[in-house]
Amino acid sequence: MDTLNADGTWDRLGSIALLLHQAANQVWSDADRAAADSPLHDLGLGVYLAHSQASALLPDDYELPDVDEDAELEERTPLQLLTEAEELTRPLPLHRPDLVHGSQLVVDLCDLIREARGLGY
Repeated sequence: MDTLNADGTWDRLGSIALLLHQAANQVWSDADRAAADSPLHDLGLGVYLAHSQASALLPDDYELPDVDEDAELEERTPLQLLTEAEELTRPLPLHRPDLVHGSQLVVDLCDLIREARGLGY
């Protein structure tokens, strides 16, 4: 077992990245059907950037699971996916030097949840 992942940190971050990837895809899909000035475009970009943040926290050799094979994620709304991702951040050891930027991810997720709720998701 990888000693750095003994507490499940990398798997937790991988799950967060997976949830954010699915949420971004769903929001962008909705944005494609919306008007050009729809706030869904901003939300989609924010979720995509949060996905990038989560992925950047992972070690270079960490392999994310294949998103396309998880049909269960497609049944959840973007708000549900964002909320679940935020809940997964709660036990992360953000005091560790390799996760120092994780605090910003948590703040961004809370902002995205607020924005998604405001848009009726």
